[in-house]
Amino acid sequence: MSETERHRALLDERSAALAARGLVDRQVGACRDFLVCLVGAEQYGFPLSATAAVMPERGCTKVPGAPAALRGIVAHAGSILSVIDLAEALGFRRDDANAGQGHFLRLRADDPPVAFAVDRVLGLASVELDAIEAPPLADDRDGLGAEPLSGYAPAGSDRGGTVSGGFTILDLPRLLRPFLP
Repeated sequence: MSETERHRALLDERSAALAARGLVDRQVGACRDFLVCLVGAEQYGFPLSATAAVMPERGCTKVPGAPAALRGIVAHAGSILSVIDLAEALGFRRDDANAGQGHFLRLRADDPPVAFAVDRVLGLASVELDAIEAPPLADDRDGLGAEPLSGYAPAGSDRGGTVSGGFTILDLPRLLRPFLP
């Protein structure tokens, strides 16, 4: 085989591989990315597009008369953030055994600047929109019910394979509603 023929065969092989990769991409549905966090024994997904930063948990300044879920305020990157304890906001009791070992998850929205306190950030998950299941119907008899939930990503739905198990997807506007004026 001449050098020109070998070169053309190599280009044809690469073109076929690129074309086949395009076919695979078209077969995969649209995906949405989530930052998955642990709260107690449960996993929750924050839309990655709504997340600005992850920082180590630290002490907060208490706000007199604030709801139980508002842990306090903390300074970060020139802003004062309200820190909401995700466990308390969802109606769970916080496990103080892990106090100081968790993370604060700052949201992109700056009106008002908010961060959520979680036990641990597990990683990023990319989930096909078709794989997301609808949340259960809200049951107003027991606290929030499914109010702040927008869906569920079942185990094995993370295309990147970073997050094991399924996770509940949070609806941030509904979750923040009780804390906004």
